[in-house]
Amino acid sequence: MLGSLRFHTKAFTEAVAKPFASIGFPPTLFTLLGPVLAIIAVFFIIQEKFIFAFIFSFLAVSIDMFDGSVARLQKKDSLFGNYFETMIDKVVEIILFLGTAFLFPLAAIFALAFSLLNSYAKPRVALVIITDNRDWPAFGEHVERMLLLLAGIFLSLFYIEFFGMKIMEISLWLIAIIAFIGSIQRMLFAKKLIKEAEQNGNVLPYLKK
Repeated sequence: MLGSLRFHTKAFTEAVAKPFASIGFPPTLFTLLGPVLAIIAVFFIIQEKFIFAFIFSFLAVSIDMFDGSVARLQKKDSLFGNYFETMIDKVVEIILFLGTAFLFPLAAIFALAFSLLNSYAKPRVALVIITDNRDWPAFGEHVERMLLLLAGIFLSLFYIEFFGMKIMEISLWLIAIIAFIGSIQRMLFAKKLIKEAEQNGNVLPYLKK
C-alpha cells in the first residue's frame, strides 16, 4: 500500500542520493551499508538504548529509498541491481527482526515468519504461470512492516505499555497480523491469476499437461 508512494518521493530521493553519486560512491557498496547499519542497530536494541537503536534502524531501512537513485544518477542501474537491492532489503529486515527477538522472541518469530510468507507469496507464482507485477494486494508489505517496527523502537524510548506488553512487542504482533492478512490476500489473488492463466494458456511450459 504505502510502497505505491515511492514514485511521488523520486525528487526527494534523488536530491539525497546526488552527493553520493557525484563522488562516485559505488551503488552496490551503498546498498550493502543497509545490513551493516542494521547490525549496529541490533547491538543497541539488545542494550535497550533505543535512541541509538532507532537512529541506526532508520538509516538501515532508509538505504532502500536511495540506493536505486544513486545507481540511476551514475547510469549504473540494471535489472540485476534492482534484484540485488531488493534481496538486501530482506536481509536488513531479517537482521532487525532477529535483533528484537532478544527482547521479545515469540512476537519477533511470528513477525519474521509471516513477513517472509507475505514476501514469498508473490514471486512464487512466477514458477507456475507467466505473470507480472500488476495490482497485487499490498497490505502488510515491506514498507508498512518497517514503519511499524521503527515506530515500536522509537516509542520504546517512552516506556509505553498496554495490557502488560511493551510497545515494541505490540508493534511486532501488529506486524505479524498485517503480514498474515496480506499473505492470505496474495494467495487468493494468486489463485485467481493461476485460474486465468490456465484458461488463457499462460501456464509455464514445463507444467503444461
